[in-house]
Amino acid sequence: MGWRTIYVGFDPGPPFIHETALVANPELLGDGTKVWAYASIHEGAVLGQNCSLGERAYIGAYTIIGNSTRMGEKVHITDRMTIGSGVFIAPLVCFSNDKHPVVNNPFFKRESPIVEDDVSIGVSAVILPGVRLGRGCIVGAGAVVTKDVAPHTTVVGNPARRLRSAEHDEVLCLQGL
Repeated sequence: MGWRTIYVGFDPGPPFIHETALVANPELLGDGTKVWAYASIHEGAVLGQNCSLGERAYIGAYTIIGNSTRMGEKVHITDRMTIGSGVFIAPLVCFSNDKHPVVNNPFFKRESPIVEDDVSIGVSAVILPGVRLGRGCIVGAGAVVTKDVAPHTTVVGNPARRLRSAEHDEVLCLQGL
């Protein structure tokens, strides 16, 4: 049983949407999910059960977010991302999907980042286009992630560099085994 165990008979209730939040498709929010003041969720975005989206946060169109994911105040999650379950995204984190941001770029190629399960991302980190954050990795506050991060690895700095990798016993502990 991991830390995200859902107990039999537990009813998280319907989603909560603050009156000032803008949600294009409220029917795509999982039970128990909370969307706080002035948050914006665009067309086709799906949030799993028991998620929380902080004030003034932005989720782009057709993004998919797993269960029990927490996203802090003023987070920017770009279009068509996939974010796993049990992810923590601290305030002011920004994801980008355009390697060559130019207005009306005729050569635009979307490269949305991917975030696997159980990832933790510190305050004001920037995740650049096409990056994959592996399961259980940790991104330090203020890091600028330019390359994929291996599972169970901690990265810090600008550009982000490996600080350490979790040992086998630490990985089992984090997974609740």
